[in-house]
Amino acid sequence: MRLVLAGLVLVLLAGPATAQKPKAPAKPALPAKVLTCGALANLRILLAETGGDPAAIKARLADPKADRLGCTQIGRDRIEGNAERVVIGGTAYDCLTVKETSLCRWSLSGVPAEAP
Repeated sequence: MRLVLAGLVLVLLAGPATAQKPKAPAKPALPAKVLTCGALANLRILLAETGGDPAAIKARLADPKADRLGCTQIGRDRIEGNAERVVIGGTAYDCLTVKETSLCRWSLSGVPAEAP
């Protein structure tokens, strides 16, 4: 009797735990604006000088006296597509086509670089 009762308790305790499925991690929301630069070298300089910190980049772009290196943030609604992609040192960069211009603008890629 005790063995049956102990087994029943184990089943009851294990039942809810096995019935619950782990929740998938929520995907982070994409920022409304994308950092872009006219030249890939300038994008890399800006990222190196700010350590890639979004707050530092935003502060630098907002400072009227700072050298912005031809970089700005553009809305995602202005991006039409991807004109070119390069991988340097394991980091992928995309040259994005933007509405109202014939030149593409460089940005960190949203797609990870492929393994060599």
